[in-house]
Amino acid sequence: MLAKCTIGADNNVTVRITADAEANPRIKTQEDLVRETKGLLLLHDGQTTTDFLRQASRVDLGVDDRLDPAAPLGHTPEELAKSYTLLRLTARASVTPRKFTLRLPENSPHTVILWLVDERLEQQEPRWVMLIGGDESPLIEADRSIKDEDRPWWQRGRRGRWSLLNVLIYGTFALLATWLVRWIVRNVMP
Repeated sequence: MLAKCTIGADNNVTVRITADAEANPRIKTQEDLVRETKGLLLLHDGQTTTDFLRQASRVDLGVDDRLDPAAPLGHTPEELAKSYTLLRLTARASVTPRKFTLRLPENSPHTVILWLVDERLEQQEPRWVMLIGGDESPLIEADRSIKDEDRPWWQRGRRGRWSLLNVLIYGTFALLATWLVRWIVRNVMP
């Protein structure tokens, strides 16, 4: 099976799982695909593990007859031209943890090629990994925005009224430091 995990510009995560109905003995129909993908990709945030499909706000089923030419599998032109019966399940979710991995359960009978695409990045090499039972993907960042509490204290609150307050505080500190240096030069040093 091929699982394409796409991080959208809106930080939503879309996973499209494709199975070749002619080559996979366990998946011949859409119902088989739904059954086999329940609990297939587990979302792990370092503390908890949940089924990705349970987090999905939308799940669509479909059928394709051509391989994805953008897939990082090195398909030959003959393979790309051939007609297939590719069953597709697409799940879209707004993932709560900002950083997570996708895991295959220990006892999974499937081998999944997980293909990672980040639409927020301009130029990128295809990232993919082959997962067998118990394997885990590289770390995936669903939200690259930096929250205020993740910033160092001197960079916090750069919006609105806080930026004026920072200017006042640091400006006052700079003036006092300048005055102190001048006083030391005049009164303490010979």
